[in-house]
Amino acid sequence: MHKSKLFYKLFIIGSLLMVLLIIFVFIFAIMSQYRGETKKTIFLPDKYFFKQDYQVDDPFITRNPGLRDMLAGPIISAADPATGDARASVVIVEYSDFVCKHCFEQEQLLKKIVSDYKYKVRLIWKDYPELDQDSASYQAAIAGRCAQEQAQFWPYHDFLYEYKDRLNRGTFLEIANLLELNIDNFKNCLESDKVKDLINDNVAEANALDITGIPFIYVNDQEIMGQIDYEDLKKIVEIELGK
Repeated sequence: MHKSKLFYKLFIIGSLLMVLLIIFVFIFAIMSQYRGETKKTIFLPDKYFFKQDYQVDDPFITRNPGLRDMLAGPIISAADPATGDARASVVIVEYSDFVCKHCFEQEQLLKKIVSDYKYKVRLIWKDYPELDQDSASYQAAIAGRCAQEQAQFWPYHDFLYEYKDRLNRGTFLEIANLLELNIDNFKNCLESDKVKDLINDNVAEANALDITGIPFIYVNDQEIMGQIDYEDLKKIVEIELGK
């Protein structure tokens, strides 16, 4: 008789523990899903410069608007390489190319600005290579994005400019070795099409903004086409910081 009561009690306790376990697993699954959804939002583009006369919900628009219809400035996105404080009040977006001599000269100026205005200026890179995907220009853009996959875009970027007169597959691998990248992953990336979408998105964006020459930069929403000297760029940065 006592054994029956003991068995009954153990059965009740076991059943309660099982119910509690099921409830715990259910709550954990819900919270995990919530955290997963929160993480996804981090990688969404966080800023667009829309044209003032563009209305997303205009009922009279009978066709799907393109980038040219919408954009008045660059798309600020985590997909593109960036350096400097993510909370900086001044964001410089550069459309550039690794075989462009004037782009290389402006790179030195931009690096100095970022260094001189620590925590105040953020620099974002946008690829704008030649359209020929077999060109050294486009292949260098691919190599840079493959280095980005291993969190080494900016050091790789510096080497690409340093070796700009001999950009080819051998040079790309040489730089990857210097930076101790995972060579197998890097080679696979070079031979695949997975980073081309990032480059092509940048080109489409530049075309939508009617950018026809490089270097071309935005300082927040201020457009600067062609080269600019350090003092003039510094003045623009100071104005933006004062807003």
